[in-house]
Amino acid sequence: MTERLIIRLASKAAQKNHWLIWSDSENEIIASGQIGNAEQLNLLAEKAQQREVICLLPGVDVCIREMTINGALNRQIQQALPYLVEEEIASDVDSLHFSVIAKQTDLLHVAICDKQKIVMWLSWLEAAQISCRQFIPEGLALPGCESGEWQALQLENQWLVRESQDIAWSCDQAMLAILLQAKLENNPEQQIQSYSPLPESVIGQWTYNDPVLPMELLSKGTVNNKVNLLTGEFKAKKESNGLAEKWRLPAIFTLVLSVFLLLNLYLKNAQIEKQTRLVEQQVEAIYSQAFPSQNRLKYARIKKQLKSMLVGLNGGAEESGFLSMLNELLPAFVNNPQLQASSLKFDSKKGEMRILVSGNNFQSFEKFSAAIPNHFIVEQGALNSSKDRVSGLLTIRKK
Repeated sequence: MTERLIIRLASKAAQKNHWLIWSDSENEIIASGQIGNAEQLNLLAEKAQQREVICLLPGVDVCIREMTINGALNRQIQQALPYLVEEEIASDVDSLHFSVIAKQTDLLHVAICDKQKIVMWLSWLEAAQISCRQFIPEGLALPGCESGEWQALQLENQWLVRESQDIAWSCDQAMLAILLQAKLENNPEQQIQSYSPLPESVIGQWTYNDPVLPMELLSKGTVNNKVNLLTGEFKAKKESNGLAEKWRLPAIFTLVLSVFLLLNLYLKNAQIEKQTRLVEQQVEAIYSQAFPSQNRLKYARIKKQLKSMLVGLNGGAEESGFLSMLNELLPAFVNNPQLQASSLKFDSKKGEMRILVSGNNFQSFEKFSAAIPNHFIVEQGALNSSKDRVSGLLTIRKK
């Protein structure tokens, strides 16, 4: 995907959520804005379609800690992480989610967040029908600190600060001076580069960089960012392609029957026994691949077996109507090779055939419809264009 939707989730349902659509190919903002509360996230559902969605988490809700371990990071050490900091954290560690975001030899950087917060954010997105597979603490989307300078940005009433490659935090504006005093007590000359107007009366050597839209700066920081708090029990599950699974079995029958019908046409025009046997072997091989649990069958028995299976699949409908109709439609496919059928379903009660097809362009659908015999009615569903292919559903029945 060349465009990404970045959503900065709020700490509470009643607070604002900022968003921005960034184009990687054009290196520019497509659109941006904010919504009043979590219930309005559904306004971004359409924008999330066909775009990668990345959510930034408020730094006030995520704590990043350094931990020292002995040896390699394995399952046992990961399970023990909560108890390594149990005495330093006031909350019950069983209610917290620990996610390792970086490892350097024996040093780990671990992001800690309340599980109920993550459940809350995921429920917001689910209610809005937005799919997101990456949660990044907002501070780790600020520019890196390669030269040792801290990075700072103000977003509304909060300051985001990145101390190093793996350490960042956020706080309310009123708490900034107090936190900096504690962190920079032994290093009051720390260089801090700010992308917002400088705060007053704070410790450190501050430099005002060129002003930039906060969400634009953070969106750039998500590019190639591998940090993700959706780990362990919150790890995003791979989305199953329900449509592909639904049409898988009909597609297998379509493939086998198409090869079989092409073989019959070939036998009528070809007299060479060697070529005939070669095609027969191909049918036998495809049948074996499609139905590996069944015994291998010779070509002569495949047709009978397919007809029996087809009757069961279509609720006992006569196969002759299906095969006869498919035989009449076959020339239209042969004369229009740009159009490819990926799945097929026959309704014997309605006497209609539904074919999921894809072609190089819209004209291939028009050419195919024109090639259908006149005693058929062709109904064309909505066409979807994706990359260089056009796909849609054709419903064909006799007049």
